[in-house]
Amino acid sequence: MALRRPLLLVVAAALAGTGFLLGGRTCRDLAGSRPRTILLLTIDTLRRDALGAYANASPDAPSSTPRMDALARAGLRFLDARTPVPLTLPAHVTMLSGLPPAVTGVRLNAFDRLPGPQQRGFPLLAERLRAEGWRTGAFVSAQPLAASYGLDQGFEVYDDGLDTLAPGVAGGVPERAGPETCARALAFARAAGSDAPLFLWVHLFEPHAPYLRYTDDVAAADGVVGRLLDGLHALGRGEDAAILLTSDHGEMLGELGERTHGFLLGDGVLRVPFVLRLPGQAPATRGDPVDLADVAPTLAALAGLEWPEAASPFAGRDLLEAPAPAGRMRVAESLYAHHLYRWAQVVAAVGPSGTLVDTGGTRLGWLEPAPPGEPQRAWREVTTAPDELGSAIAAYRAGEQQGRMGRSTQHGPYGGAGSVAPFLSDADNARLPDPYREILRVAILHQLKAQLLQGRAVGGLPPRTLRELIEQVEHQIALDPTNPEVHFLLGLLEEIRANHEHNAGEEAGSKAHLEAAEAAFGKAFELGRQDPETLALWVGVNAKGRERLALQRLDAWLPRIGADCQLYVLKAMLLLKLGQAGEAAEACELARLACRTPRQKAVMTKTCR
Repeated sequence: MALRRPLLLVVAAALAGTGFLLGGRTCRDLAGSRPRTILLLTIDTLRRDALGAYANASPDAPSSTPRMDALARAGLRFLDARTPVPLTLPAHVTMLSGLPPAVTGVRLNAFDRLPGPQQRGFPLLAERLRAEGWRTGAFVSAQPLAASYGLDQGFEVYDDGLDTLAPGVAGGVPERAGPETCARALAFARAAGSDAPLFLWVHLFEPHAPYLRYTDDVAAADGVVGRLLDGLHALGRGEDAAILLTSDHGEMLGELGERTHGFLLGDGVLRVPFVLRLPGQAPATRGDPVDLADVAPTLAALAGLEWPEAASPFAGRDLLEAPAPAGRMRVAESLYAHHLYRWAQVVAAVGPSGTLVDTGGTRLGWLEPAPPGEPQRAWREVTTAPDELGSAIAAYRAGEQQGRMGRSTQHGPYGGAGSVAPFLSDADNARLPDPYREILRVAILHQLKAQLLQGRAVGGLPPRTLRELIEQVEHQIALDPTNPEVHFLLGLLEEIRANHEHNAGEEAGSKAHLEAAEAAFGKAFELGRQDPETLALWVGVNAKGRERLALQRLDAWLPRIGADCQLYVLKAMLLLKLGQAGEAAEACELARLACRTPRQKAVMTKTCR
């Protein structure tokens, strides 16, 4: 099987006929009755089978998602829709651009801001609609979709709620409750009036981890969906609205050994619900292969707009023009394990009979579709697979637009910021640990990090717990010495040990552990964890009495890391220690511009009085 040879994709001919029938009408008939309201409703981390309309054969079966089920059964229900990436920001960029992540250049969460249309070279759906007179509003519920990442372009109002977001629970992502997002979206729709065409994007975050029971959070999201649809109906925008309901990705829930999402490519995260309710159209079920890249061209066509053709064979298509060919190749990627842990990059190609997963060299895996209601079995290694899948992976890798890639900048729950590595050579990728073999260590590393952050927050840990953590962190470093995350954990551990020594009056021991923490954070930074959090710890953990050296290190890296609240606050603190009040005031002014959340503002105010 030739996996990486140049490719000429052979695409099956489109179905014969002049249009795709929708309840007796073709898509061409829609031109005279275009909707004046288009709602894009994205539910974060929503598995396809979490909806009763997909999981249950009978519409009368008990379900925790009655409102989404009703929407699915009233519209076009696509049975085989997939995401090209199991991460929130790149998946939504694909939805709104019609292009896969390797082409948009947005491959991870917490990415640098998308540039303007001329620099990026492709349009966004909201830009096209607003230019044609549509009112455009976006109301998103979590930090990964913050306006600072660039998806606000084209929206008259982009409400990310960062000024009011609560900190994430147990180290999770800062988010806004769905009912508040819904209320703000309805307020915008009300203010837009009844005459103007309206494009509304509403994003809900309830099913995202951490959760006690995933199904309970899905049910909560369903309640918000009902509230939103009822509100639009009350405003007179319900009956004639075109509504597209989908998700950025699913959740593995233990399949293939992964608890959440981001590291592996499997049906649990790749398969998503995809429902399109069209005014006046009869419900139908479709089994043709759909990709999230199809969102933009399909909604643009509903609005009567031409969507530009793209050179990529993995670009989106208008799903109402004709069903996608049964042999359509879809490709997915995940660079997250490489970015965070320096494990191998993962690329997969999806065909009618299953999914081929490539982690470098001869490491090929095969995933057969799981029967309905059953978890996906562990992948099996293969030496041969359908040529068209290997060729699709080669074509996707060859179509990468490295010039559009930037940096992953955000610290916090995602970690591992710094330069986003493009596709490695096959040989280089093969030398790195395989995420499918290492996945069980993710839970261990997450647990270690949670314990260390908790110990750091309360000022210490019980001696027995501390000894156990020392052994575990040292074991992880021995297993994976080039993993930047384990060196970051070592830095947290040494910081806690320094605090224990200080409390015991052992200042020499405390100083030694602070020096070890500084070295560990520096090693994590050197290995690629180049985010504001790691830089702040590397600079600040051992800065007492060495403020000038710490400031030099901060000034050397701050321009490369970019504007960040905590780094400006740290710079102000160091300058104040050195008695440089004027320069500290300048740093405080930069901090006031960069600090957006209530917690950030509180820390900034305490320093910059």
